[in-house]
Amino acid sequence: MYSVKEIFSTLQGEGAQAGRAAVFCRFAGCNLWSGREEDRSSAICQFCDTDFVGTDGIGGGKFASPEELAQ
Repeated sequence: MYSVKEIFSTLQGEGAQAGRAAVFCRFAGCNLWSGREEDRSSAICQFCDTDFVGTDGIGGGKFASPEELAQ
């Protein structure tokens, strides 16, 4: 099962591919921080500003297989 926060189309913003069309798939959860502010001071990653909690973003949800996710 794949938990996805959001899937969105945008332009690549950095690197050699900057300016090219891209599709980003942001998975839910993180192994370095719970996403709860009260846990931030004890997290391995204390600077993250990405909202990765839940599956409620655009195109987000639970996907049973890579094939389902790719559709």
